[in-house]
Order: sequence, then structure tokens, then C-alpha cells
Amino acid sequence: MSRTWTEDEIRTLVQTNDKVLYGALKKLYACQTAEEQAVGVTNVQNGAGFNGVDAPILTNFAQFLERTGFLTPRQKALARKKLKKYNRQLTALANV
Repeated sequence: MSRTWTEDEIRTLVQTNDKVLYGALKKLYACQTAEEQAVGVTNVQNGAGFNGVDAPILTNFAQFLERTGFLTPRQKALARKKLKKYNRQLTALANV
């Protein structure tokens, strides 16, 4: 039987665990279309991935993470702040 994560658990993990933060960022980035990933915008309103406001910076962070395997302390702080609004989406992804 698989575990079901709650929104509170996911929120806490993203805010306190770098590995979970990185996984959350990668999962949301993977929800972007290939075109959105390439240009760093959101042009498909499908309720998945980054919103239009966050797409440029979070796409940049996700690509930096893919290249380097880490985020800087400033990037982590901003990513944690921005990912709070994606908690419902992240919880759904965690429970698939």
C-alpha cells in the first residue's frame, strides 16, 4: 500500500529539505511543454507546471539545477517562497 501525502507534509518538506525542493522544482518543470521550457514562459493554460509570472525565473532555476545539480542559497530561498503557491499541484504529483 502506497503512502498518501498531505498538503501540510509536502509544504513542510519543500520548505525544509533541499532534496525535496529540487524534486519539486524538477517535477513542475517537467509539466511545462517543451516550448515553454525552451523559452521560459507559460503559454498553455493547463493548470500544470509554472504560472505565467513564475515561469521565467523558475524555468531558469530548473535549468540551472539540471546543469549544476544544485541551487545557490538565494535561489533556494526564492524557489521555496514561490513554490508555496504550487503546493496543491505538488501534493497531487506526490500522490500519483
